Amino acid sequence: MENDFQYERADFDGLWKDAIQRFFPQLIQRTLPELYDDVDFSREPEFLSKELSDSIQRPVVDEHNSPLFVDELIKIFLKDGRTEWILLHIEVQGSGGDDISFRMMLYCCLIFAHHRKMPVALAILTKRRPKDEIIGAYNLEQYGTSISYNYNCFEVYALDDDALLKSDNPFDLIFYAVKKTIGLSGKSKEEKKFAYLMQLTRLLASKGWGMEERRDIFNFIARAVNLKDRALQQKFTEDVEKTKGGESMYPLTFVDEYFINKARNEAINEGIAIGEERGIERGIERGKLEANLETARRLRNAGISDNDIHTFTNLSFDEIRSL
Repeated sequence: MENDFQYERADFDGLWKDAIQRFFPQLIQRTLPELYDDVDFSREPEFLSKELSDSIQRPVVDEHNSPLFVDELIKIFLKDGRTEWILLHIEVQGSGGDDISFRMMLYCCLIFAHHRKMPVALAILTKRRPKDEIIGAYNLEQYGTSISYNYNCFEVYALDDDALLKSDNPFDLIFYAVKKTIGLSGKSKEEKKFAYLMQLTRLLASKGWGMEERRDIFNFIARAVNLKDRALQQKFTEDVEKTKGGESMYPLTFVDEYFINKARNEAINEGIAIGEERGIERGIERGKLEANLETARRLRNAGISDNDIHTFTNLSFDEIRSL
């Protein structure tokens, strides 16, 4: 049975980085509205976490002996011509790990030393921190020398459920999924995950957002909920197929596996039937090729990448691009 730390590591490393980059304006609008008003979104932000990771040797300070890192460091351009750009440091944290305020101050120092620029800092807290821990500030004083560092905190666990579900900000649905499913335990946790996933899927289908945007949010929600029970995965996928109304909101999770296998098997069976009707061995081979081509068409319509289509069908990239 995985513990909270293992779950959150998987959650942080994938879900959060992708979600922050995909819906960055919406995240800033929700968490730092004053900054949002000043950002020039006509200029693409620059995500600098890899650059920072490559250039700074970070100490290992986590109790689980896992190296901690800045979740995102982002160069943001402003409308104000006097201050052309700033750095935004975002750290996503659950209940585990060491003193987050000390860590936020430490990363501020590392970022300042590397870029000669103090970052705007935001800690996104998905679960309550220990009662004796001070969040939002780090203070240290000795013999007349002192440090006082304040940073922004956004407490996901304290958000109102109804407000999140009624919101027109896509990130609020991600916050809701994380809030309701992180830390679930007991025999019924998978059933609860299933219920939340169905609730959010139906709600998302009713939103007026574009198809690509809804599909991406669907992907993040499915990853955040992290449904593992195979029978419930099957039930969820079948329910989605019945209710999707001809539209494809495929998350890159177990739902993909179901639809890819189904499309491939249907197309192959159809192709083989065509070959058998012709009554010749060559017809069967042609039928298999037609099956792969049909599979590729369906996967492309579902938004699957050419690389993944190549993996599943063995078609050449020229054949895939010709569809």
